[in-house]
Amino acid sequence: MIYVFTGNGKGKTTAAVGTGIRAVGAGLKVLMVQFMKVKELSSEYNVLSKLENFDIESFGRKGFYLPKEELEKRPELEKKGFKPFSDIDFRLAQEGIEFVKNCVFREKYDLYILDEICVALHYRLVDENILKKLLIEYRGKADFILTGRYCPDWIIQIADLVTQMKEIKHPFKKGIPAKKGIDY
Repeated sequence: MIYVFTGNGKGKTTAAVGTGIRAVGAGLKVLMVQFMKVKELSSEYNVLSKLENFDIESFGRKGFYLPKEELEKRPELEKKGFKPFSDIDFRLAQEGIEFVKNCVFREKYDLYILDEICVALHYRLVDENILKKLLIEYRGKADFILTGRYCPDWIIQIADLVTQMKEIKHPFKKGIPAKKGIDY
């Protein structure tokens, strides 16, 4: 099955992690691959890394990155610490999708959580054809959870479950920074 947690609201990764914990509780093996993130910077890693049968790998670097063109259109984001993508971001995303492919081919896990994959697709850090082929070929052999804003229509079409988190209000817009233990 293919599950999607998308939208501009908070809780996408949290929902995926909760489902992953439930899977481990039922005796399944889980792999969470984080795109555009560093696992050691998220508080959930401190707990999840201690769980048997719940592995986490990340393919990102510290900080927040966007295409140069987007930062030029929205200069306020640079003031908030956003930086432009570079070759390393594309390389890390490619390494991440290759890592997932290899694990899926070897049937190492029952559930694959591809955290922020929708964002990586949106910014073309990951080739959508590689992911599409993987999901279609292996959906009957493993389950997949895809998270992130900007979920492409083709994923929504092939997914079995799609949940959209909708932002109503967010402290970031008032300049309030993310809170450790709650937001990351």
